[in-house]
Amino acid sequence: MDYEAITALAKHHKQVFGRIVKCEMYKLEDGKALALSRMHDDFHDINLAMLLDREYRIEEIGGKMDRIPHPCCEEKPLEMLSSLKGIKVLERGGLKKVKERIPRNLGCTHIYEMIESTFRAIFVGDYRIHGRKWDEVLALDPEENRQLGLQSPVLAGTCYAFNLESVDEEVLARAREKVEEAKKKMAAIEAVKRGE
Repeated sequence: MDYEAITALAKHHKQVFGRIVKCEMYKLEDGKALALSRMHDDFHDINLAMLLDREYRIEEIGGKMDRIPHPCCEEKPLEMLSSLKGIKVLERGGLKKVKERIPRNLGCTHIYEMIESTFRAIFVGDYRIHGRKWDEVLALDPEENRQLGLQSPVLAGTCYAFNLESVDEEVLARAREKVEEAKKKMAAIEAVKRGE
């Protein structure tokens, strides 16, 4: 069955559960980043805020539970969030550190899910934050961009798109040439701004 056939099964049936997890990321003026996440479902309204330093370490983290099925859920899981300070979000093993610092029996499955979604959103959002300054001078096609991504220790080997067996040295060389040209153009633009 394809996607349309599978989803058509829901037609004319009552939905019995729904969940939305939303993540937003903001670049702050001081070089830090702010990640805000929200989970809304039939039983929960949970919010999570994560302030990251310039190296994407958790500097501050806090949460708020507006709606939960059990009153005791609000106590310990939110207190435990402070133990996550210092974890580097973009480092391999970051989620493992979360689970080490907050034992399963003292945490909240839903907060774990939100943290994982937030880490993944930060991973993708980081590219937009750091890639923007190049937009005017660097024009990579999607395959050149992917080949550069394959060189990143953060991306390499993480999924099908970044499978190390798909390295194309010719495309990678072309992408690297474009990056070098963009660096020269950016240096020239900066020199003009400084009045040189």
